[in-house]
Amino acid sequence: CGDLRGDLAMFERGAAAGDVTLPVNAWLIHHPRGTVLFDTGMPASFVAGSARTRLMSEELNVSFTAGDTIAAQMEALDHDPARVDYVIVSHLHFDHVGGLSMIPNATLVVQRKEWEAGISESRDPDAEIWHPREDYDLGHSLCLIDGEHDLFGDGSVVCIPTPGHTIGHHSLRLRLATGQQVVLAADCCYFARVLDSGKLPTFGYDLHEQLRSVKRLRKLRDGGAMVVPGHDIHVSRSIARVLGNPD
Repeated sequence: CGDLRGDLAMFERGAAAGDVTLPVNAWLIHHPRGTVLFDTGMPASFVAGSARTRLMSEELNVSFTAGDTIAAQMEALDHDPARVDYVIVSHLHFDHVGGLSMIPNATLVVQRKEWEAGISESRDPDAEIWHPREDYDLGHSLCLIDGEHDLFGDGSVVCIPTPGHTIGHHSLRLRLATGQQVVLAADCCYFARVLDSGKLPTFGYDLHEQLRSVKRLRKLRDGGAMVVPGHDIHVSRSIARVLGNPD
């Protein structure tokens, strides 16, 4: 769902100077009891650029076309955005909830702490650029959760708390029809190498807590799970577009 480009040292403390491309990803999950999206990419308004993207360009450059929107991506695969049952929101930043307006009928699954912080009247002024309420407070039905949450009750789609990047960030643990375990890390872990290096961004709600969350993901990886980092261009280029049984 498009790309962002910025200074690597901002996203990986201590890295050498130079830019990095950060792919923006969303995942469509098929389950016998419903269709699920994990995150939704960036807002459609970013396609033509806006005052907001111009402000963001001081730190990030946005590459986003009409074909990169979550709606266009789904329609290209013959999936109707209006028939998504659930959107599991990793956290409320613009590149994860920006496409919610194109998924009108889904129930949002989000950590209660994350949602309450997102609608608080005492938010940081910078929130109006990076996670304004207009991106996500759109009248969707809400499923506010506290901690780990098994969406369908069968262990196949489980939200796991990985706070630190934001107060209520969570990742998603999947058990595919093949039996393989996949963990969609989102912004708990930007790059695959962070699982071993522990080198976090220079920003975040609580970096000590995020490091604990990274260690939890590393333990899952070492136990045999495939951990998919949130913005790793090398992983995005190499990973299969379909995991598990496409039927």
